[in-house]
Amino acid sequence: MNKIILRANLFFFLLICNAFSCLAQKAIDTAYYSGLEELLRQKELNQNLDMMKIRYKIDCLDEEKSFQYDWTRPMIKGLILTFSQKDFRDRPGLFPERDFGKEDYAVALTPLAANWLLKASGVKSRSSFKRMALANSMALAFHVGLVKGLKTVAEETRPNGVDDCSLPSGHTSLAYMSASILSREYGYISPWVTVGSYGCASATQFLRMRHNNHWIHDTFLGAGIGILSANFAYYLTDRILGSDEIYTPDLTSRDLIRLARQNSCPSGFRFLMGTESGAKTINVDDLTLLTDYDGDVTVKTGASYTVGADASLFFNEFFSLEAMVRMSSAHAKVDASPVGGGGMPMFMGRSMSIYHFDLAGNFSIPYNVKKRLGGKVLAGVRNTQELTFDSYSYDASDNLQTSAFLKVPGQTRFEIGAGFTYDVLEKKNYAVGFVFDYYHTFSSMMADRYSALASWKVFL
Repeated sequence: MNKIILRANLFFFLLICNAFSCLAQKAIDTAYYSGLEELLRQKELNQNLDMMKIRYKIDCLDEEKSFQYDWTRPMIKGLILTFSQKDFRDRPGLFPERDFGKEDYAVALTPLAANWLLKASGVKSRSSFKRMALANSMALAFHVGLVKGLKTVAEETRPNGVDDCSLPSGHTSLAYMSASILSREYGYISPWVTVGSYGCASATQFLRMRHNNHWIHDTFLGAGIGILSANFAYYLTDRILGSDEIYTPDLTSRDLIRLARQNSCPSGFRFLMGTESGAKTINVDDLTLLTDYDGDVTVKTGASYTVGADASLFFNEFFSLEAMVRMSSAHAKVDASPVGGGGMPMFMGRSMSIYHFDLAGNFSIPYNVKKRLGGKVLAGVRNTQELTFDSYSYDASDNLQTSAFLKVPGQTRFEIGAGFTYDVLEKKNYAVGFVFDYYHTFSSMMADRYSALASWKVFL
């Protein structure tokens, strides 16, 4: 009997041990297969990443070798302004001469100097020395040839009346050629390289207008010529030297983070450049006459050159709050008609500045992986700076005599508006696009304005 009980206990003990053994084996098998599955997933992920890196390098090389058409945007804008601003240019009005040619050249050449300084310092660029030297030389040759040829054909008078070499702006062409070269060679390192280079180009464009050496359309045509010269030079260089002289950067974790941010929470800084237009006439009720004058008086402005910046903070993938700053500068002239005829006074032209400071609520949606479209409403203030216009005449010795004629009072007014944005992720670690804004200012002076701006966005 005891033997039977002992055998039964042994049987149950072996049965329990077998059960525990099976459970332990199952746990081991589960861990093994889970680990194997994770390894397979990791291998597949690495393979996909390797394919992405290969695809990225191919796309970068193809883009670098292709003829790029980003020069068409400023060129088209310049052509439109050439015709739309003709009536304003033909109005009587002489602008003061301010000779800052050498200083403006220094700003324009800064990106090109930085490009060669980085190359001399051993910083890796997209080009070998041979490719960079040949492409840069050809770009300079194209720039000089196109600018000089068009100046000879156009014979347009400068705002200050110094000569008939206004169209196109050679300084602006040189600046955008330099910016395009620096961005092409070193823009892959940091988005701030591209932003800084085109910042110098935009500053040159602004200064050439502000110094009364060029009309607004001269500068946009110059910008288009400069970018075209650089793009065409690199395109021909690659046809001559081939692909061996091009360095193609690898896909980095930063590039993947950019893609994720563009589609999830793209907070960042946006830098803008373009034009502001809309209401362009200031009537006599908003002007202060500084002399006795019996007649109709208005102030007419041309299209404004505009630069600006936005800082956006996204709370989720759709909604953001933006702080917006814009500065616009436009040529302005006095239009006066004396009562009963008589001699028409002559007036000095001036540059008018308008500043916008706004907060905006923005709703945007990502689509097509790299693109984002948004709309916004905004509110803030507009500041218009005080401006005094002089009448002028020449004495018997042909000396210029001036006297204060009228003043545009400075004012700060509340404004509201709306707009939309469009961003496309670039391989150069930033997003490009455009911004269109409409402003309604609660003022009788140029109440309705709108801006059309190219943009470069850098992610936080």
